Amino acid sequence: MKPRWAGLRARWDAFAAAPLDPALRDRRAVIVVVALTATAHIGLTGGRIAVTLGGIELGASAFTAGLLIAFFSLLPMFLSVATGRLIDRIGPMKPMVWGLGVMSVGVVAPLLSWEVGTLFFCSTMVGLGYMGLHTASQKLAGEIGGPEARRLNFNLMSIGFSISAFVGPIVTGVMIDLAGYRATFGLLLLTPFLALIGLRWLEPDPRLLLPLPRLTQGPKQDSVMDLLREPRMFRIYLVVVMISTAWDIHQFVVPIYGKQIGLSASVIGLLLGAYALATFLVRLAMPFFARRLEEWTVILASLVIGCLAFLLYPLSTWLPFMLSLSFMLGIGLGSSQPLIMALIH
Repeated sequence: MKPRWAGLRARWDAFAAAPLDPALRDRRAVIVVVALTATAHIGLTGGRIAVTLGGIELGASAFTAGLLIAFFSLLPMFLSVATGRLIDRIGPMKPMVWGLGVMSVGVVAPLLSWEVGTLFFCSTMVGLGYMGLHTASQKLAGEIGGPEARRLNFNLMSIGFSISAFVGPIVTGVMIDLAGYRATFGLLLLTPFLALIGLRWLEPDPRLLLPLPRLTQGPKQDSVMDLLREPRMFRIYLVVVMISTAWDIHQFVVPIYGKQIGLSASVIGLLLGAYALATFLVRLAMPFFARRLEEWTVILASLVIGCLAFLLYPLSTWLPFMLSLSFMLGIGLGSSQPLIMALIH
């Protein structure tokens, strides 16, 4: 290593390891977690657009394009609970590193072989890798700073996701139009690498190398079915399923519908970006509304707005109207996610 860079690295390590006020240390840790998770989320959101439009470009049917999107969630559907238990045992750092490594393997695959089968591999690996990172980061957001900081932490996480969900589709759409699909995946490959660099900023914090505290009520380990038998958790889980489904349907249908009516990849990315912009703005306003409205009131309103947006979407091909509907849907669904995460905790 060159002396200049070695000196800079030594000064950074000394700064990162220096004792901090606990509140400042917690704030820095949360900001770093939000930044690196949002960076990797750009790879996920951009990858979804690139995989969907790339599949259509290769001649895939709408059904096959739907499967490509579904495969992002295939392994997380079966492994999320096991991943959470692993994080409870070994701490969040290693699963975050593993997750980013798996994401990198998935993104690099279309660079080596441009065919539909490779896109299936890409969606599977990217979804699996991001699941590990996302689960660990959500656990950290719920623990850093204690219960009194939890709502703020999740609101910061949601704002970070909104920014990355805005950047990912727009950059991906423009890159596809300008340089093609393989170059786009090459650009997306930078996101897990940058997130890995961000993890280096967390390493001096010893809390992140150890198992985080768990809430238990006895020696017996709770199962997923035990959670679902609890009425409050069942209601929350049902709402999570509905909102997540509506979120993913929008991400899946807009590229297909846009291709059918002749929109370019850049315009499709703009539509999805308008949705993300709305989630960003509504989450900035959530601290104000959260003090004045009950969580379930906001969640019910978000579902009603989502129904109206999906009802009106196929009635027009006029771009300003579609942008307005995408923005409206983002306002509705984006307002509920941080509240749901706080309710789960």
